[in-house]
Amino acid sequence: MPTKHIDDATAAQLDDLYVRCVTLTQQPVKEVEVLRLAIQKGIHNIADDDILATLSVKDSVWERLAAQTWTEVVAWWPEECISAERFELLAAEHSATWQQYPSESCRTALRDRLRRKLQLPMFGTSDVLFEEDDFGSTDEERRAAVLRERQQDAAYRAELPTLHGRQYASLSQHEQTLARHYDDRVSFTPDGKGDFVVQVSLTETGQ
Repeated sequence: MPTKHIDDATAAQLDDLYVRCVTLTQQPVKEVEVLRLAIQKGIHNIADDDILATLSVKDSVWERLAAQTWTEVVAWWPEECISAERFELLAAEHSATWQQYPSESCRTALRDRLRRKLQLPMFGTSDVLFEEDDFGSTDEERRAAVLRERQQDAAYRAELPTLHGRQYASLSQHEQTLARHYDDRVSFTPDGKGDFVVQVSLTETGQ
């Protein structure tokens, strides 16, 4: 077989294919015809994902694809409400670019370019909504703090229905923090005008 620039493993597969062709046709077969068959059949099965997952890729390509993926996702969800976990779910549903590159190597490359956007802020929603732990407090003070946090959590959850049906941009800073923190209850729908309508479920996810 004309396999001068092909690795040994692939050359062996081509040799096997040549034997199959001769056996099946019971005719002499030109080696170049077998090679052409393998190439043509393979070309039709090669996706863009296969190319980028296999070959060396210029970094600007990943930057472009990551930016494209992010643009497709933020069209469906407020940018500041997208956590790393939420991104995976949204991208799988709404990003044609993310769907086009399903291999783990391509997904990893895209995640790496989006890391800054997906990294957790220094102060999360829990830091804003609840008191910080005081490691020097007594057992009694810690129990009291736990009780206060439970009461605060119940009060915050009682506020959530007031967000339903409103534009995300119209919410106060406190209300936006609630929407981000209780993402098991809150989702968003694009309003077609660059904003999002807040949707609050009656029950928590899994209940």
